[in-house]
Amino acid sequence: MRNVAVIGAGVSPFGRLDALLYQEIGRPPVNDAIENAGIARKLIQSCYYGTCGGVGVGHEIMNETGLMGIPITRVVNACSSGSNAFRLAYMDIASGMSDCTIAMGIEKMKNSSMAVVGGGTRFQIEAKAYSHGSPFSLGGGGGMPAGFALMGRAHMKMFGTKREDFANIVVKSRKNASKNPKAEFQTQMSLDEVLNDVMVNDPLTRSQCCPRTDGAAAVILMSEDYIKEHHIDTPIWIKASAMGSHFLGGDPSYPPGISTDADTARRVFKMAGVEPKDFYERGFGECHDCFSVSELVHYEDFGFCKKGEGADMINDGVVEIDGDLPINPSGGLLSVGHPLGATGTRQIAEVFWQMRKDKEVAKRQVPDEHLDIAFTHTLGQPGLGFTNVMHVFSRDL
Repeated sequence: MRNVAVIGAGVSPFGRLDALLYQEIGRPPVNDAIENAGIARKLIQSCYYGTCGGVGVGHEIMNETGLMGIPITRVVNACSSGSNAFRLAYMDIASGMSDCTIAMGIEKMKNSSMAVVGGGTRFQIEAKAYSHGSPFSLGGGGGMPAGFALMGRAHMKMFGTKREDFANIVVKSRKNASKNPKAEFQTQMSLDEVLNDVMVNDPLTRSQCCPRTDGAAAVILMSEDYIKEHHIDTPIWIKASAMGSHFLGGDPSYPPGISTDADTARRVFKMAGVEPKDFYERGFGECHDCFSVSELVHYEDFGFCKKGEGADMINDGVVEIDGDLPINPSGGLLSVGHPLGATGTRQIAEVFWQMRKDKEVAKRQVPDEHLDIAFTHTLGQPGLGFTNVMHVFSRDL
């Protein structure tokens, strides 16, 4: 396997972009990524793009950006589509098939149905899949908010977690996003505002559920040989890539959380030669905070704390930008927004810019001591299954 790095990134504004076509949203990030990388377009040899609804849009964007003729592959894997596309682009170069690729994610969600990811499937979510036998009901209805609400209520019953603990994640998220001009929500919220927002499914209020968003993001990957040949400055190296899957509901014997996330985290950290404690000492990350509950259980599933201690990480400021382990300095899905196909590549762009101390993240810059290593994580739910993708990055080869 050859060494591969990210060398450029571009991200569109995230939000309601009704007046723009798919290609009008996706074209600027592609051009920006190429400019950010400082390379000639002719060096790009393949394209992988993640999207659930944009059939053929990758071809249109490649044509409009002067890249038509290269192999173009569309990836559909729900919320993990963009990170899955990035993983395939990485494997393309690592295997020796290509030396330079572009990975893109794009989606228009504001006027779209969740049927694009299997949202029309008749979900039969049993409470025991999340609550492990406790008599919780689906409350306000089925679907994704209900599933994560059940997980949160199970966590509350088992560990004494409070509604305020979940809500504080949104307070942190909005504070970070207030420094991110690409985010959909850039206004800070107080704890009371989060708790008193419209109830969606107890304990989740509206602001604890990520918005479905329009947006796109692109990143350029390159082999070590090409980086040397073309004198690329400050590449960010991909140290490991891992992917996992599970049937909806996960392992009923697993404490409130997502068992496949825990397994994938163990594998990707081992591949990268790091341990969870290393991120406390010199790293940060972007995780899939589709709901406030999900971010809290990710802390635990990734091994950053013991089961039941996730609330302490948010309440003690551990995961703040200036904390011991910064998580979601961008504002995350909860505030930046979640255009399904674009989230994974948007996270990778954030990590890339942070590790290079790019002007794009100047107002929310993670401190120097935490820029040695980073991780990204997405969790997708295509129909009745879970799929997740994790990557570890390093400034040093």
